[in-house]
Amino acid sequence: MLARDSKPPLNEPFAVEVEGCLDVAAQALELLYQLSDDQYNFVAAPYLQSSIGQHMRHILDVMHAASAQDIDYDVRRRSHPVETSREIAIAEWRHLCEWLESLGYADMDTALCVRHEVSLNRLAAAKSASTVGRELVFVSSHAVHHFALIRVSLSAQNIGVAETFGLAPATLSHFRGEK
Repeated sequence: MLARDSKPPLNEPFAVEVEGCLDVAAQALELLYQLSDDQYNFVAAPYLQSSIGQHMRHILDVMHAASAQDIDYDVRRRSHPVETSREIAIAEWRHLCEWLESLGYADMDTALCVRHEVSLNRLAAAKSASTVGRELVFVSSHAVHHFALIRVSLSAQNIGVAETFGLAPATLSHFRGEK
């Protein structure tokens, strides 16, 4: 594992892992403020099987899981009101932002254990050692993947969204000519 400098670089208030999650949260909140409840609950069948709200609930479940000492990404709140209520989703994203903003550079190397199911044919779970920083990278990447799916639903509803919504950080760096 690479050693992390415990002192923040000048003019950078957050670790890059936190910054990435806050970027994702900002995109989620911008979208949630833009949508109506009907749009949030729309299922773009046959292209998708889930509404924007169901994707948002799943993203939030994964983000919430990352805030635990022992992470279990398979714990889900299926049929939770956040799937149908933009207001609940907005409140949860705001709460997650507060948690993210409370994290310091030293927190990124905090060790944790991650449990995840690995078999398609039976209940079989693996446990892996990780760090807060590594899991923040995962959850922000996971959210971007779901944002790409949400973008399909937005397109089916003729709803415009920021050009960067649902695009990976590496893709955006490429577009900016930074790679």
